[in-house]
Amino acid sequence: MLLALPARADNDTSWHLELAGELSSPNGWVQVRENAIQGTRLHFGSDLNVNDMETIRLLAWKPFSDVSELHFGFSTSQLDGHSSTDVPVYFNGTTIAPGRLDTTTHFQDFIAFDASYWHQLMTFGGDGQLWGSVGATYVMLNFKVSGTIAADSVGNELKEDFYVQEMPVPIFGLHLRYPLTDSLRFTADGTWGRLPWVNSFRTEGGEVKTAQTNWEAVFGLEYTLSPHWKLSAYLFHRYYSQDESSHEDGNQIKLNTNGGGFGTIYQF
Repeated sequence: MLLALPARADNDTSWHLELAGELSSPNGWVQVRENAIQGTRLHFGSDLNVNDMETIRLLAWKPFSDVSELHFGFSTSQLDGHSSTDVPVYFNGTTIAPGRLDTTTHFQDFIAFDASYWHQLMTFGGDGQLWGSVGATYVMLNFKVSGTIAADSVGNELKEDFYVQEMPVPIFGLHLRYPLTDSLRFTADGTWGRLPWVNSFRTEGGEVKTAQTNWEAVFGLEYTLSPHWKLSAYLFHRYYSQDESSHEDGNQIKLNTNGGGFGTIYQF
């Protein structure tokens, strides 16, 4: 792919790095089956009391010409919540006794990587630009809960390592860049990716099939402080779902997040 890139432009072939912090409100649910023990569908808000998700995001990109760029991303998130239940909860074959039920999915348990190639599709309104992108994302999620295991519980594991069945998901995107002033630029990004039901090439009591969907919409502003430094602020909606099915397991997570972020961009 690098050999096919157009010749580099003289105006900007530098690296750009952005470090951002995000706070969002999660919605959705997680459900984990083990053999014949159907998991309890646990909603993030009403059942787990997970009302916010914190994310640290690192982005890097490098232009290779006026119309081509390579982009890389890394993020780490946490889902923490403290709740209680009046009835037994079933999670990954384990029975959690009535009482305290915590969600303990920390930053090291929820990591995502992505890479994409951007190509400029058109310019408009003077300096406005519309870009298209193609790439892939890879999510490593180890969802964890904490509670008192019932005395008659068949299992004793309070986590589900979704990452074991994870596969790269192809991602396609559109990206708008439009200057409002000499220092202020409007940005809009939309990406979508889908991995249909496929064989994960892992076995747990037989073939394991997996499916995943990722999409997001992000609207933001970038403010130029100096030739090397910028500030960014943005709002977003993101959706992530992963499904696994095998003779032993039936695991699902659906996660919608709405929130905002602030970042610092350095160009070198």
